[in-house]
Amino acid sequence: MDIPPEMMKAIEQMKSLPPVPWPEYEGIPYPAFLTFRMKGAEQLIQGIKNFQSRETDILICTHSKSGTHWLYEILALITSNKTEIAKETKGEKMFEAIPDLSILDALPSPRILDTHVQFQYIPTRHVEKGGKIVHMIRNPKDVSVSLHNHARKDICINLDIPWNEYFEIWMTGKLPYGSWFDYELGMEQAEKDHPGLIYTCYYEDMKKNPTKEIKKLADFLEINVTDDLVEGIAKATSFDNMQKNKMDLSKFVAKDGQGFIYRKGEIGDWKNYYTVAQNERYDALYEEKMKDSKYKFQYE
Repeated sequence: MDIPPEMMKAIEQMKSLPPVPWPEYEGIPYPAFLTFRMKGAEQLIQGIKNFQSRETDILICTHSKSGTHWLYEILALITSNKTEIAKETKGEKMFEAIPDLSILDALPSPRILDTHVQFQYIPTRHVEKGGKIVHMIRNPKDVSVSLHNHARKDICINLDIPWNEYFEIWMTGKLPYGSWFDYELGMEQAEKDHPGLIYTCYYEDMKKNPTKEIKKLADFLEINVTDDLVEGIAKATSFDNMQKNKMDLSKFVAKDGQGFIYRKGEIGDWKNYYTVAQNERYDALYEEKMKDSKYKFQYE
């Protein structure tokens, strides 16, 4: 797959710059993407809020390391009625990674756009016009492990520290994009405030029963799909096929040149990292923070 020249130029420029502290806006830290360095966090986030959405846009809203790339591929195939992996990547449609959002104006509808910013920062127009939002959620223990491995390699995060040190930061929520609890509770509240706007699917459900979950996604998008198409999409977007055949652009910003987007894709990898004591501490924090939440997770 050919990489867009402007993207390759930005990657090379990013690699030439020294590490900097994570930019922050309203107490939430973000990865030190070139866009944040160029504009500053406040201007960039306000630019996302003011983005002129189309009614046909499909917006992927996920906390980082919750299956965003995977979900993008599934949606791209549903909307195109195809079973071949898309040539483009979700990184080309990620609000906070795009220097000039007007570049998205040239894309045909329906546009599949994505972001990790919290709900209060997504395009106001998208919400007001009732644009569709797809929210994939993953059990937080696996999210934490996946983010740990990502952060160790990504030059935009530059957090190559041992698991035990990372775990303490994870517990505080002071990582790029902020607290997992704040993000997911914000999405849950948004579902209550805007009935029918947001479709929440679980990473683990998609992993265990992809055909059923793909059909439910298509129903939400109001797109008719045949059983054969759904089967084809499930096969094309399986982790093994994606790992083998999808361009992983993260290798260009990895310290060791090895991609980190399609690492394991497993349910339960957290058991290889969390100690008994860490697990008990996290469970106690989860019970405190999520006591009123209706989200239910599978951890294995």
